[in-house]
Amino acid sequence: MNLIELFLVFLKIGAVSFGGGYAMIPFFETEMVSHNWVSLTDYVKVIAIAQVVPGPFAVDSSSYIGFRVAGIIGAIIATTALCIPSFTAAVIITKFYTQFKKNKYVNALLVGVRPAVLGLLISAAYIIGVKPLYQGTHTFLSLTMLKALVVIVLGYLVLNQKKVKVGTFTFIAATAIVGILLF
Repeated sequence: MNLIELFLVFLKIGAVSFGGGYAMIPFFETEMVSHNWVSLTDYVKVIAIAQVVPGPFAVDSSSYIGFRVAGIIGAIIATTALCIPSFTAAVIITKFYTQFKKNKYVNALLVGVRPAVLGLLISAAYIIGVKPLYQGTHTFLSLTMLKALVVIVLGYLVLNQKKVKVGTFTFIAATAIVGILLF
């Protein structure tokens, strides 16, 4: 394992990922599995662990995978490499905010990125909840995610049919009750 390779992989993930940590899941999965740093089954577990640990998903995942690959130094390198592109972009945008704010090309770029982010989020849901089912790696997490997806979709369809307006707190409470009863 080459630390430079670890750095470059996480730098690439940080540079091409728009839309936050969940949008990075497809990039993480592709790179981690192709480099044999984790299996698909283990990657689904990494996602679960990153959800439990406080902090941003992408940082938690990169730290964990970096640690698994090369120990403490690997965790530091992976996390740093992942954060460099967004930190650099934030510094540049802050410096030139007034010029970027009204630039039609920048606004067009941001509008154009939205569908790509949506696609990445859908891909992340597929990687977590559906893909393990087809690859014979039926994990408890993937089966639970699939059941949760079915419950959410059916609940949405029922509520949409009856034109019911549901507040955020009510929705969270209802899904918690369904989760307790079904899972």
